[in-house]
Amino acid sequence: MRMVPVRALGLAVGLAVLPHAAASDAVEDFYKGKSVTSVVPFGPGGGYATYSQIVARHLGKHIPGQPQIVLQYRPGAGGIVASNYMYNAAPRDGATIAMVSDSVALASVIDADKIKYKVNEFVWLGAIERVNNVLGVRADTGVKRFRDLLQTEIIVGSSGAGSPTGLLPALLRWLEPVKIKTIEGFSGINPIFLAIERNEISGAVVSWTIFKTLRRKWFDTGYAVPVVQFGSAREKDLPNVPLAIELAQTPQQKAVARFMASNVDVGRSFILPPGVPAERVAALRTAFDRMVRDKEFVADITKAGFDLSPATGQEVQNAVATATKLDDKLAATIRDTISKAK
Repeated sequence: MRMVPVRALGLAVGLAVLPHAAASDAVEDFYKGKSVTSVVPFGPGGGYATYSQIVARHLGKHIPGQPQIVLQYRPGAGGIVASNYMYNAAPRDGATIAMVSDSVALASVIDADKIKYKVNEFVWLGAIERVNNVLGVRADTGVKRFRDLLQTEIIVGSSGAGSPTGLLPALLRWLEPVKIKTIEGFSGINPIFLAIERNEISGAVVSWTIFKTLRRKWFDTGYAVPVVQFGSAREKDLPNVPLAIELAQTPQQKAVARFMASNVDVGRSFILPPGVPAERVAALRTAFDRMVRDKEFVADITKAGFDLSPATGQEVQNAVATATKLDDKLAATIRDTISKAK
């Protein structure tokens, strides 16, 4: 057996490490002294803006070179405007990231005529939280449970057809002959909440975390009630509120409802556009994973009233691929049924 001299072995190990070290140095050189733009898909003041602000305070210190994170708001069409920008116009150098609407995968199938992106070509950095959406309704409407919507008409607000605020009420109208009307055009969740408080609309479909964070008193005081939730399992603090998928009766309804629940797997996620150099993708994914475990970040998220249920970039990437793996017939059925229910 031939022995390898220790000196030669050390040299071999050193040479093996050099490419990784060089790549790391190159990433640090790229980000040092730079600003990274973080695109926000909805207007200031809402949940997406708050998440993005917290990430902007913490992510940079985990990226080699420690760049500053600067927010850029690109609201419109329920998040589609921001997603279209990230796919078609955003620089592909790793200096632009975005938080995307949790309906980004849903919209890619349902609103195929409006989108200009391929959702599986985005590079996913990771998710901060994955939580059910909930239809919350003012109690003075007389609606206390889902079945009441068969008799009592309500009006919900939406930021756009591509948002869960628009897509999920449409799903309910398709599943059951519920009396829900949707008014679109709100710039974000805060204007929707204000419209509810002014008695201009009756409620909205919003992330349960956002409801708890921004309007917890509504539910604590009985001003509003949670009527139905959208996800694959009930939220632990909403054990008696039915899931939309539980309302489905036919195999087709169950398939559509299951697809519509896939936005929970996307959750509060951040992406890169396609084509970012691999070494920068790896550095940003590592930075994101370190950030969600950072004690200061966790404290900041907790103080804001959000829950933390993170997922890695690869986990979200896989979830999106699974959610959009539909045969053409089912995809056409989803588009047809939801469009008719809008």
